Amino acid sequence: MKKIITFLAVVMLFITGSVGTASASGFSDVSNTYQFYEHINYLANQGVIKGKDANRFAPNDAVSRAEAAVMIARVKNLPTEKRTTLFSDVSSQSFASGAIQSATDKGIIQGYTDGTFKPDNKVTRGEMAIFLTRAFGLSEEEPMTFTDVPVSSAGYAYIPKIIAAGITQGYSETTFNPNQPVTRAQFSAFLARATNEQLRLSVKSCGYDSASRVNPDRQTLNCLVTKAARKADVPPELAKAIVEVESGWKHYLSNGEPLISSDNGIGLMQITNRTEFDTARLKYDIEYNIEAGVKVLADNFKRTDLPNIGTNNRHVLEHWYFAVMAYNGTKPMNSPFYQATGDRNLNAYQEKVYSKISNGFVNPNIGSIVMTIADFKYDGTTTDNIQFNKKAFTMTGSNTMSVELLKEDSVVQYTGKGLRSKPSSGSDLIMTLTTEDALTIIGGPVYDMDPKSPNQYIWYPVKTNQNGKVKTGFIAAPYIN
Repeated sequence: MKKIITFLAVVMLFITGSVGTASASGFSDVSNTYQFYEHINYLANQGVIKGKDANRFAPNDAVSRAEAAVMIARVKNLPTEKRTTLFSDVSSQSFASGAIQSATDKGIIQGYTDGTFKPDNKVTRGEMAIFLTRAFGLSEEEPMTFTDVPVSSAGYAYIPKIIAAGITQGYSETTFNPNQPVTRAQFSAFLARATNEQLRLSVKSCGYDSASRVNPDRQTLNCLVTKAARKADVPPELAKAIVEVESGWKHYLSNGEPLISSDNGIGLMQITNRTEFDTARLKYDIEYNIEAGVKVLADNFKRTDLPNIGTNNRHVLEHWYFAVMAYNGTKPMNSPFYQATGDRNLNAYQEKVYSKISNGFVNPNIGSIVMTIADFKYDGTTTDNIQFNKKAFTMTGSNTMSVELLKEDSVVQYTGKGLRSKPSSGSDLIMTLTTEDALTIIGGPVYDMDPKSPNQYIWYPVKTNQNGKVKTGFIAAPYIN
């Protein structure tokens, strides 16, 4: 997980109109057995928060939007001096006026469409997810299974990020309670975790228990491989096709031991002969195994001894052709042509990988790479590597861009049946779409709601405007233009 930035100076007071100060151990209403005692204690010792009076913290009081603006402004070292604001209900003499305007200017907290800020409104859990995500620049996500956070809700794209950061979690596996007000104690926990990684909650990537030594279901693996590839800026379509060819989506045997091939390939990604990786972790840590495989693929793309294709764009699937070949080895068996006959070698490793992509993700036109038998030389009687007589190849026709590397706010068109209510082809069709409809991606990848679904592509949450009304739903990646 990415490290969350810890600010060098957290000079912040909990603005509640409080009087006096209180030491960390001086809060009579926060015992050392209290759920958030450690978080409150940490912030108090840092001089970040104060009590409502000399010895009372009032942990169950709600946090207002004005208070949240002041806290965030001070954390971000934004101007907090009183001043005129854009909002009709925030006087220039308000204690929070400067902070409110500064937080608004930075896009951290927004006002309402009627020109108000509603400074006294209580901050909800959904709003706090938005504020913290923007203030701390959170980007990594965990899949969200909360039934009370619909794709149309304001916090939909933000809640997965604070969960991934270990800042908070749901009330249950299926509920987040986004409209519940945040208390002073809860806010203290949020803030303490955001600024001190030692206080963060433990997060299971994609919900998988790495100590279980059992094969995750298909959609959990889909999530794990997709996340690792996106983090490395490698097309997830390629990484998942490699998994399909290498191990058939299997890491562990029934006895809890890793799958080891005849050539000593290890687990899901079948890593072999790589001294830079920890062998034990490759065997018993699926996430590490995936990350290692993705790194090998990414490193291959940068190799100077392999030919380039076109502009060598890492988001174009065809441009990875030789990097994929090298994942298995630049051996005669992987030559694009049979030297004896000049026929295309469809049994070459990279051809198998791209065939898997065509059958499950997109339809790349690999045949558009301009190459001939004379471009490759090898001695079929040995295992020596192929010699590349040509180091730069061109393409005819259009490139196939990775659709699984798209980011939030990307605008796309869709050739599928239409907008779905859930990430599943069996869910309700909200509306039909044409290739003229512009869809905006509003969150990170999500996975088929059926954990056993064999589909290995991803879904995106999107919004579109039809007849003046905003519609939200999900679209399947393979049908994105």
